[in-house]
Amino acid sequence: MKVLILGCGYTGSCLARFLVERNIAVTVTTRSGTTPDDLQVNSYPFRYEATEAPAFLPREALAGVTHVLDSIPPNAQGVDPVVACLIPNLEAMKLQWFGYLSTTGVYGDAGGAWVDETTPLHPQNERSLHRVAAEMAFLNSKLPTHIFRLPGIYGPGRSIFDRMAAGRAKRVHRPGHVFCRIHVEDIVRTLWTSMQQPHPPVIYNVCDDEPTEPSNLIVEAAQLLGTAPPEAIPFEEVQMTPMSASFWRESRKVSNQKIKTELGVTLQYPTYRQGLRAIHEMG
Repeated sequence: MKVLILGCGYTGSCLARFLVERNIAVTVTTRSGTTPDDLQVNSYPFRYEATEAPAFLPREALAGVTHVLDSIPPNAQGVDPVVACLIPNLEAMKLQWFGYLSTTGVYGDAGGAWVDETTPLHPQNERSLHRVAAEMAFLNSKLPTHIFRLPGIYGPGRSIFDRMAAGRAKRVHRPGHVFCRIHVEDIVRTLWTSMQQPHPPVIYNVCDDEPTEPSNLIVEAAQLLGTAPPEAIPFEEVQMTPMSASFWRESRKVSNQKIKTELGVTLQYPTYRQGLRAIHEMG
């Protein structure tokens, strides 16, 4: 097995470390061609800009690759760099597995109801529309495509603790409005399990067991820190950026049963409580 990770950001880096620990050959791409200092893997620059020639990867970046994870989102113009520049090259490689990290935002607003992989898509913002287009491009290609729809990702260095420490955590009170989330280590666990048992074409939701109101995370984190949580602010009184407001226009509970029944995944952090406790204990 040799894995190419397109877009070695937060999740891609976590997967790369996981694979390196198991002596799996890994190559990655980033926009700059550099990686975190603790990640000793071959890295290549890959990005797409509308004003530049199409992006490409040299032959040595693709040589021997059997599994590819694409974690690059469409750009601001809605162009997916991998769709625009790499699909023919990847198709020619006879891959065993191709994974694409998408978003549960493709389901749109469900009014707090449950959705699963069979639920019709109803994207309600441009970001999610672009994701649907990318999903369809990969599913209609000759690639052994596995779509992983992700909600809010958290983990060490990217959690409510960091927002609280930076003074950016607002305890927004909107009863009944829920979000889903997933610990980054459980994403990695799911990807690794899928890599070992390819079943294309397929779509998986990757989220934990307990959708919940965002304010509950702040309360839980404050309890772990031994401090009082911030005062609750009614939703109607909160000023938000357009990006934040777009998330609050949608509420859904995303089912994760398929990764359990078809892949046999057991989540290490089935709710935010276990996930936050583990991050807190890491210091």
